[in-house]
Amino acid sequence: DAYQDQKDVYRAVVAAVGVGDLAALDPLVARDLIDHNPMPGQAPGIVGFKQWASTVRSSFPDFHGTVETVLAEGNLVAGHVMWRGTQRGSFLGVPPSDRQVEISAFHIVRFSGGQIAEWWGTADLLGALQQLGAQIVPHPSP
Repeated sequence: DAYQDQKDVYRAVVAAVGVGDLAALDPLVARDLIDHNPMPGQAPGIVGFKQWASTVRSSFPDFHGTVETVLAEGNLVAGHVMWRGTQRGSFLGVPPSDRQVEISAFHIVRFSGGQIAEWWGTADLLGALQQLGAQIVPHPSP
């Protein structure tokens, strides 16, 4: 059924990012993808999504995700992914540490024409920074 197909496409995107096969994203993600949570300076569309994946994999070459939960309704899929990797490159200003991290992320994706057309995502970046030993300094109150 269509719901299963959409869930499979979502899982395939996570898997493609996890092995660094960015070309595998082409049939799965719309060229004009709207990413509602881009990283600073990220290009629009699928080009930007691939840019994000490449950037993360340069920080964590063994970066891979496990889809913990995936739900579908209508043209929407919601997923929870545990991303894991070993930091070998700079990440959010933290120099390489060789530490392993687990980053919990939640996504909602909207499908159009069998492809992902919109992507909303949030990840526990504070938790990732803490796992990497970053010093978190509270911002002073005004």
